[in-house]
Amino acid sequence: MRRALFFLNLIVAMGLMSQNPAGDTAREFNIYKYKSNPKDRLILEFNHTGWVGVGSGLQEKPFSGGVNLMLFFDHPIGKSYFSFAWGVGLSSFNIHGMIKLVDSLNPVNGQVIYTSISQRTEPYNINRIGLKVLEVPVEFRFRSHTNYQFKASLGFKVGYVVQSFQKIFDAHEKAKIYDIPGLNPWRYGPSFRIGVEQLHFTAFYSLSEFFLSGKGTAGVHPFYIGIAYTPRISLGRK
Repeated sequence: MRRALFFLNLIVAMGLMSQNPAGDTAREFNIYKYKSNPKDRLILEFNHTGWVGVGSGLQEKPFSGGVNLMLFFDHPIGKSYFSFAWGVGLSSFNIHGMIKLVDSLNPVNGQVIYTSISQRTEPYNINRIGLKVLEVPVEFRFRSHTNYQFKASLGFKVGYVVQSFQKIFDAHEKAKIYDIPGLNPWRYGPSFRIGVEQLHFTAFYSLSEFFLSGKGTAGVHPFYIGIAYTPRISLGRK
């Protein structure tokens, strides 16, 4: 996890230095003076996280959630309403609910050969599946030329799971078990964001399944929906 965060910080630092070369006076968006900088580089998302494709009683609880932090580098397409952006991000994904992961073992060597999602019947205080994902998102963006900007973006994200765990607090144990067996480390799928000024509705659906093929419950796809906030800060060009 520390290596992933160091890698993310290194990419961000390199990107910021490349955005403001000496003597560069160009503006990203200078058609109207009231918006000389799009200010959509740093994006913070607060999401409800969940999955589809699980059986009855295995859905996530309403308070399942995650936080995403993304840094983008925006490239306007001429003087049009559109731009292209790419970036880096780190996201958290959490599932709370009456669920448990059941491992099937190889009788010869004792290794986990299959992980299934089943319903938990025992009472608990905390029962959570958590992921940390390092991501590379790309977006095609639209911005209106109005005093209060309407914004929309359609994108695609590719991510790699750098940490996975199940946290269980009940009457018998308090445990945090890392490295979920059979987990698919890759996350990729379309993303969408729409809103006005600094507040937006955001959504993502993973085309990749939660488990590797043949290693866990099939047909389970993660998703999230939430609110995105883009703070009014200037990074790079002005």
